[in-house]
Amino acid sequence: MAKPNPTQRKTPAPPPVGRSASYRLTTEDVRDDLAVLMRAHGEAAAPLRLAVHLLATAYRRAWDYAEVPDGAPPHIIAVRYALPDGTPEPQVDPMCTAYPDVRDVAAPAN
Repeated sequence: MAKPNPTQRKTPAPPPVGRSASYRLTTEDVRDDLAVLMRAHGEAAAPLRLAVHLLATAYRRAWDYAEVPDGAPPHIIAVRYALPDGTPEPQVDPMCTAYPDVRDVAAPAN
């Protein structure tokens, strides 16, 4: 059996503050998604920073509330947004969304 490398970190660490993190665009879909975000944020770094922040906030809350075991990735099933004036997004008919198979389901009666 091979001995573990004593200098290898068990958990990956982010780069130090002020250093660049690189990200490879591996598919046209990822490139297209980044282009959508760049329409609102300009350069590529700003939407990537925002995406990391939003996803980390969702993970942190799931772990802090013990809804998901610490270290396990929660499944993100919805995103809410506010309009530019700060009002909540309008409620849309699920039949008119891009994902018509996602609907509110009533909890079963006991």
